[in-house]
Amino acid sequence: MNFEAISMEAAVALTGLSKRTLWRRLAEGLLQKLPAAAAVTRLELDGVLALAGLELGAEERALLCQADAGDAAAQAEIGLCCFRAGRPAAAVYWFNLAAAQNHADAMQCLGQCYAAGTGVARDDNLALMWIAKAAAHGHRIAQHQMAGLQR
Repeated sequence: MNFEAISMEAAVALTGLSKRTLWRRLAEGLLQKLPAAAAVTRLELDGVLALAGLELGAEERALLCQADAGDAAAQAEIGLCCFRAGRPAAAVYWFNLAAAQNHADAMQCLGQCYAAGTGVARDDNLALMWIAKAAAHGHRIAQHQMAGLQR
């Protein structure tokens, strides 16, 4: 049987629970740990989604697995999904991963999160930094935002 799985870090982001709490859920049998080739703890996706209270369709599940595997475009898209689902802290987690890979949309979204204090503490300096980085990477909205600041 082939189960979909995600990393412990992704499970923490999606559920908002600590690693310690997730390890307790594993011990209680509420989550299933799957064998992994690397030293990364992989958790069965259905159990994580149940704990998170999220229902994802087949496309979103596949996208989540791609995001967890390091695909920047998928990370940015999952960030948007989390944002729309009312999970701003989880959105910031995924935006950060994608932004670290120079994904301009994620950088702009991350800047907006810092500007509004959504999912993170409000920080105008970080907001400006991420929006400027997005603009430097060709993001049109970020470029307009930066031009507006220069007037």
